[in-house]
Amino acid sequence: MTLSAFLTSAGLLALGIALIVVARWAARRRGTRWDSFVALRFGEVLVTEVIGAFLVGYAIGSFIAPPGERTPVPGPPTPGGGRFVRPGGGGPSLPFTLALVAAALAALLRIDLRDLSLRGPVQRNPIATYIGWDARVIARIPAGGWGEIALRDGSGNVMAVAATSATDIPVGSTVVISGVQGRDLVVTPIAGP
Repeated sequence: MTLSAFLTSAGLLALGIALIVVARWAARRRGTRWDSFVALRFGEVLVTEVIGAFLVGYAIGSFIAPPGERTPVPGPPTPGGGRFVRPGGGGPSLPFTLALVAAALAALLRIDLRDLSLRGPVQRNPIATYIGWDARVIARIPAGGWGEIALRDGSGNVMAVAATSATDIPVGSTVVISGVQGRDLVVTPIAGP
């Protein structure tokens, strides 16, 4: 392996790890622009994390078997190629194969396959996805009554939603969404410093 190939592989490895770290950091800020535009959430899969895993897999494969140093497979060449044909002939390289496997694993680890296989497609309450998000009270919420909160959706747009709480919450208070009651949110005030 030449020095330039080593540095390229090391750079890809560092870039891939950085993308994974940034995607996971941004994903913890659900409902913000970080989640939408940095983590690039597609359902539960983080596209930025999948790209990072692809780069890490390719870099590891390049350390094991550099792309330019392939040994020919003995035997006659196949006329039409195999199932996976690279430009220029031959099968897929080890770096590319490891990159695909790493990207697939990163995506599969984010998908709850157990939930899909055991319960099948279940009608979920989409408003429940906001549990754990912060919001601001825009219409007073009396104890056990209803008021209104403003929060940002996954695209960063502000929306107003009906909410209830067990305690009185004045206008302007910051709250956390702690549950769902029917089609409305249940909120809890966030204690100030």
